[in-house]
Amino acid sequence: MGKTKLALLALVSALLACLSVPTIRAFAKEHMGMSDMITAAKTPAQHEKLAAHYEQEAKAARAKSAEHAKMADAYRKAGGPLIEKLHFDQHCDTLTKSYATMAEEFEALAKAEHEAAKEMKR
Repeated sequence: MGKTKLALLALVSALLACLSVPTIRAFAKEHMGMSDMITAAKTPAQHEKLAAHYEQEAKAARAKSAEHAKMADAYRKAGGPLIEKLHFDQHCDTLTKSYATMAEEFEALAKAEHEAAKEMKR
């Protein structure tokens, strides 16, 4: 039974990894235009648009952080020698922290863009 659980967990993890590849490509494509948006931002409205974008990115990063925290818990609950050997839970813990840090940086960018918009209105 333990081997079946582990095999199922590995299969689900592999499937999730495969499904995230298109998301990563879309993320990269979407952000290739960010440098152009930043360069073109000359009005308060454009800075607010950048701020809104960063707020969405922060929200998404917070969601990914929470998702990986749940995954770490699931690995710990599943247990077993292979999970202990390969440290799946620790990888998820690291990703949880990384996504939380990413969210904080996006929030800081959003705050700065709001401030830039406010300064331009003066």
